[in-house]
Amino acid sequence: MKIYYTGLNNSKMFCDDEENAQTVIEQFTEVPFAGIEDIDIGWNYMLLWRNNQLFVSGEIYLDASGTSNKVPVLLELSEETVSFKQAIAGKETITVLSTANEIYQYKIFERRWKKVMNFIHSNDDVNDDPPDHEYPVKIFQGGCTVALTNHGRVYNIPTLVEMPKRVKFVDVACGFDHTIMLAENGDVYSMGMGTRGQLGHGDLEDCDIPQIIEALAGLKVIQIAASGWHTAVVTDQGDLYTWGWNNNGQLGINVDDTKVFATPTAVDITNKDGKTIDAGVKKVQCGNSFTICMLADNTMWGCGSNKYGQLGMLKSTLESSTKFVELITGLDGNTVEDFKCREWGSVIVTN
Repeated sequence: MKIYYTGLNNSKMFCDDEENAQTVIEQFTEVPFAGIEDIDIGWNYMLLWRNNQLFVSGEIYLDASGTSNKVPVLLELSEETVSFKQAIAGKETITVLSTANEIYQYKIFERRWKKVMNFIHSNDDVNDDPPDHEYPVKIFQGGCTVALTNHGRVYNIPTLVEMPKRVKFVDVACGFDHTIMLAENGDVYSMGMGTRGQLGHGDLEDCDIPQIIEALAGLKVIQIAASGWHTAVVTDQGDLYTWGWNNNGQLGINVDDTKVFATPTAVDITNKDGKTIDAGVKKVQCGNSFTICMLADNTMWGCGSNKYGQLGMLKSTLESSTKFVELITGLDGNTVEDFKCREWGSVIVTN
């Protein structure tokens, strides 16, 4: 397995000729960390893991020395955390979901671990006998920390989100101040702030409880993504829909004069000659001001801002784009196992 990164960087794993951290990485570059199994990107540091150990690289200090190391530093886990299955690099906390389905947070500025106490309420809608134990299966972080449970309920930790009747959620995505939820039947719900149309309800109003996105009714959505103030989804037919803030063309709708789309809009991906690409979309990911998707033919396409090289292209070649353009990653698309976008950078995982 090899992992490649492009975008804004504070890690000294990527240095210039004077041994200073290379602030901007403009092309997908292999992360020089032997045995790496996964990575998450924070605002000013990278979180890497291998062999059930977490390592940190960047402008984050795990001791009082105030120095940033070139070699990633081992982050000692809480004594109670025997092993973990997910870790998130937040601005003020590193949040870990253990294999025992418990959540721990490392307070970066206090340099200490804290266990998140049990926040899950009894679920009267489940009639199992004996009752099925409910626990978090996945965690998310945007403007807040969100947990999805094995019963399909969502918590804005520690508060239970008001659940629509007979709806089970299977995935969640978070922007700065909005949350998108995918239901088991392919419906999409959203809640939070709507000032930039990011909720997809056709207006700019806020919504305190999950509300179904009516414009997607009749479609079966299989994947969701969100970041910043915009959202994207993929249907079972390989169609891509985006909505929200479009100040950098991150929706890929190819218009220059409309900054807000409050309703999901189908995106047509075309080649340089303006012809529609027949291959459907397999996956989409959102960064703060950009979006990347992979098509069924394993090509990767991106739109929005490339200010920090987050699209994996030289800034001299592509500053930004209001339409999806094919990304020249320098990698064989057939070897790509996964990819993800974070605030100002992107990651590709290959086999």
